[in-house]
Amino acid sequence: MEKKIISTLLSWYAKSKRDLPWRSDHLVNPYYVFVSEYMLQQTTVPTVKTRFEEFIKKWPSNDQLAKTSETKILQFWSGLGYYSRARNLLKAAKIIHKDYDNKIPDTYEKLIQLPGIGDYTAKAILGIAYNKSVMPLDSNIERILARLYALNQPLIKIKKKLLEKSNNFISKKHASKLIQAFMDYGSIICTPKNPKCTNCKIQEYCLSYKKNIQSIIPTKISKSKIKPIQYTRSYVCINEKNEILVRQRPSKGMLASMLEVPNDIWRTKKSLLKKDDVIKKIKQPFIKKGLIKYSFSHFDLYSDIYFTRIKKNNFAKSRWLRVSLYTKSQLPTVMKKIVKQALLKTE
Repeated sequence: MEKKIISTLLSWYAKSKRDLPWRSDHLVNPYYVFVSEYMLQQTTVPTVKTRFEEFIKKWPSNDQLAKTSETKILQFWSGLGYYSRARNLLKAAKIIHKDYDNKIPDTYEKLIQLPGIGDYTAKAILGIAYNKSVMPLDSNIERILARLYALNQPLIKIKKKLLEKSNNFISKKHASKLIQAFMDYGSIICTPKNPKCTNCKIQEYCLSYKKNIQSIIPTKISKSKIKPIQYTRSYVCINEKNEILVRQRPSKGMLASMLEVPNDIWRTKKSLLKKDDVIKKIKQPFIKKGLIKYSFSHFDLYSDIYFTRIKKNNFAKSRWLRVSLYTKSQLPTVMKKIVKQALLKTE
């Protein structure tokens, strides 16, 4: 059965594969695969496609990426979220520059030592970039395997079974194409909701289709729809040169090392908020400019927004950002939304 599935998926992939900028019809560029796998961690393919092309224009090789700064890569990463990926990508690029002469490692042992690379990413790079005989398990591949073998349990509970089943699909000659065939098939045909079983080329081998349970596999673990809430107050202060008062966040924690406008330490209750130390020094009155809600993966942030104008000389050692540049700056998306709200009717 497995050999027939492999043959069928490879044939399907040759005709129906997705057009993705990190792929090539001829020689695969390991650097492209390396970068794309970092970007694809917790971010959808449509979002990554455009940003990947922008990234490669800016840093077309590992050598050039390794020479950039954390500030510049974080500025580029704004809007992609999970900024630790950008920091890890840069750290890995610097190690590859120093230790491997800018060649993306082609062994599991070397890849797994790089910052931000786990079992899946290491195998994805090995398989896709170097055609090594491995089978990385992403959500698409896990879903296809669960349906093929009618494994009617939450994926988190059947990781060992999925790994065992995946070994049946390790290709000695066509690993790169087969891995990508699985990924594309899960994206186009064997989709999370409403799988296109009538168009499926491997329907006859699918146990869940035979049992008519394909639509409930993989089984979901019920999650609470109510996210925890945190609160803050954000302060947008602009000087006479039309510059915004900003600072850098701590190197650890949420939005590490990113720029921000002054804001109170985030709390689970509004009553616990204490005015930011920098803001205490400002004597000018603030105008309340509304409220925004921003959803992170694990909680929602509510921020009241305040605006005022200040003199630059009173904050001589502070960091400033031109208003005209804030949308392209190192501010994370939540801070850009705060600034945008504060600037309404004040520009």
